[in-house]
Formats: sequence, structure tokens, C-alpha cells
Amino acid sequence: MTIPNIITLTRLIVLTPLFVVLAASGRTGAAIVALMVLGVTDWADGFIARRFNMTSELGKTLDPLADRLGMLAVVITLTLLGELRWWMLGLVVVPDAVLICGALFLMVTKRWPLPDLEVSLLGKARTAALMTGLPLLLLASGTDGVLWHVAFGLTVAGCVGHALAATTYAVRAWQLVYGSGRVPVGPEGPDVQA
Repeated sequence: MTIPNIITLTRLIVLTPLFVVLAASGRTGAAIVALMVLGVTDWADGFIARRFNMTSELGKTLDPLADRLGMLAVVITLTLLGELRWWMLGLVVVPDAVLICGALFLMVTKRWPLPDLEVSLLGKARTAALMTGLPLLLLASGTDGVLWHVAFGLTVAGCVGHALAATTYAVRAWQLVYGSGRVPVGPEGPDVQA
């Protein structure tokens, strides 16, 4: 097991549940810190894996799983606490559910290996918006000032970006599995051969 995999497992098994417990018990300051550490570990595991040549097949599966489950836990918790709107939750949950169903369909129909999709610029921007907006939204909870509006705007942008990124990943995966094997030109660069 590599150091990045240990960081990812820590995010999944320790930090995500810790955030939920802290937020649900009204310990906002501690929940914000846990959420910020979640964001840092999300970046750190990938950086360390690439920088020190510690990528692994386990990490390629575990990291996106930890990302999805962590984000779902955070947005569900904040929605139940009244910090996020239900439609924002839908913009995160529905695309992830579609991607999970698609991956399960590919596994059931024995379409192996699953497409290895590079993270897009839109996906990175979405993550940055959510990892900035969500802690700020929690920090500005109960206020109606400039910070709350900035945090809400970043979070909305992140939720919309999440739905758009998931759509582009689904289209790219479909094309790689069923199409000509070419990914169309997009914001992240030219066509690539699969």
C-alpha cells in the first residue's frame, strides 16, 4: 500500500465521517477544519502519487471513490442542515448516480477495462469551486453578508460544474467504449486516440 493510498483511505474512513459528525453536532469550526483537511488530502494524494511515481491500480480506483463518497457525504450533510438547497444536492447526486450506474452496466456487460479518463479542466475547476465554497458557506452560516454570497456563488458554480463535468465524462466514456475510439475536441485539448 502506497502513501497516497493511505492518505486516500484516511480521507474516506476518518475525515469524511468526522466532518459529518462535527457538522451534525453543531461544531462548525471543527467541521470547517475537517472539510479543509478533506480538500488538502484530495489534492495531496494525487500530487504525491504523480510526483514520487507512486501511482497504483488501487489508487486509480480508490481516489475517485473517496472523492465521490466524500463529496456526497458533505453535500447531503449540508443540505440536511439547511446550508445547501435541495436542487444543489441534485446537481451532485444525480450525475454521480448516472456515472455509477454506467460503470456497473459496463462491468455487468464485461466491458473491461473501464475507460481510463483523464481529469478535465472543468473537473478540476469544479473541485476547486466546491472545496472553496463549501467551507466558506459553513463559515458564513446564519449570515447574509458578502462572504455568504461569495460562498454561495462558488458553491453553485461548483455544483453546476459537477453536473457538466459528469456529463462530459459520461460522453467520453461512451465514445471510448462504443464509439470510434476518439474523444472529441474539448476544453482540455485536441482529439486523442484511445
